[in-house]
Amino acid sequence: MWRWLAVLALIGSAHLGWEITDSWEPVALGAPKARAARSSKRKSGTTRRRPRHRRLKALRSVKPMPALAEAPFDAEVPLLPLIEEAKSALEKESVSYFSGTVRRPESREVKLALANLKTGEIRIVSGMESNRTFKLENPEIEYRVDWWNGFNSSITILKPENTAVVAVLYALDPKHEKELGQDAIIYSPYSSALLQPELIAAGSEYLLDKISQARSELEAVESRAFPKLSLGHVPALSDEDYRNIILVEHMDPGRFRSITAGGIVLSPQQERDVLRLAERILVIIGANQEDAYRFTGSYAGARGLTQFTLVGMKVVWNNYPGAKVSRDFLEATSDHVSAIKAQICLLDHDLAELSQDYPDLVASGSGKYAAGASYNGGPSRVRYGLQNFGVDWLHPVVRLADLAAKKPLDRKERLEYAWLLRNKAHETFIYLNKLHTIERLNERFLDGSGRPAPETPVTKDSNIR
Repeated sequence: MWRWLAVLALIGSAHLGWEITDSWEPVALGAPKARAARSSKRKSGTTRRRPRHRRLKALRSVKPMPALAEAPFDAEVPLLPLIEEAKSALEKESVSYFSGTVRRPESREVKLALANLKTGEIRIVSGMESNRTFKLENPEIEYRVDWWNGFNSSITILKPENTAVVAVLYALDPKHEKELGQDAIIYSPYSSALLQPELIAAGSEYLLDKISQARSELEAVESRAFPKLSLGHVPALSDEDYRNIILVEHMDPGRFRSITAGGIVLSPQQERDVLRLAERILVIIGANQEDAYRFTGSYAGARGLTQFTLVGMKVVWNNYPGAKVSRDFLEATSDHVSAIKAQICLLDHDLAELSQDYPDLVASGSGKYAAGASYNGGPSRVRYGLQNFGVDWLHPVVRLADLAAKKPLDRKERLEYAWLLRNKAHETFIYLNKLHTIERLNERFLDGSGRPAPETPVTKDSNIR
């Protein structure tokens, strides 16, 4: 029961997501730094002072994200102060990186801060990682690596009971040490044990607070989509819509597709699985606060909490100088308020541009979906759809079902149906399906039950695969 109540508290108007990067990204000059920690020691045995390590986000794993499980137990101590205490303890530790040789692969020390979520007791344990294989050095700890992904790895602690990894200290190799200006990383990785109401709610509240702050700072900036109106009060998107778009950007598309299988009507289990994807993002944000997704990059070059590309940022710089978004791309995407301001500006810009191609877009109530899809994958595909097929396709699964059930189709409908079928696995259409799915679940959870409501078809009960 508590999980669904927590979902209401955080997602009663929220959304989802998770994303990691293909490559390590250099830290922006002047980016805020975490407190100092001891430096690493190298294989040679000499001890050298190194730059302090910051709490950052990780890179994209070569392995897909596995299915997510429910929390194995309920926490009985406040988690936010516990996580902060654990990170502070890790800042006093040191870790080492060992270069590889012909006979031996590279390896690194990793230290885990384990916390008993019933008592609040914290202990630091050491392990080694080599060839993406991790081994703890303490035989008393029984554990399972659910997904090895560097310092963002999901590790389940089997014994002692009621114990979770609440933070990690991860040694960097020389290349990334030079790029990041630090020798190790402190971060709170996601695991099912952290899927707790406090962290879920903390992530949601944090996002809404930053969105509110960003909109407040845009009060004096005029909207392009709604001339003479302030960007702080654009009627097409609410705080919850901006949060939904952030969460959708980070939601694993492969895992979403495997859960929903293209269906319109989701079973209670599918609903729970989708909500876990949302909660996972919020746990990461809740546990890491200002460092969550701060230095994250995607394969497409999108960075940070709002997954911004340099191309998109240039649109903001050129069209919204009054927004005062930093001209340093890394700084602009690392700071959460700055990144959200840029997000609001780009969505407004795209909505204004798309409305020129389809003047009834805003009045149709579909403006936020068109702008969101353009924000995610660029405007060309969205513009093509609007110009040729109107707005119904902006709910791809429902539109496919409607067209599949209709006999006969006119020429325009046949073209639209073929276009949707051909592109149903495209990121733009998956993005739209994610957005609609979460919005639909949010609405249905507003009945106050705190659990999935009985299945009610949105339209015809059919699946498009």
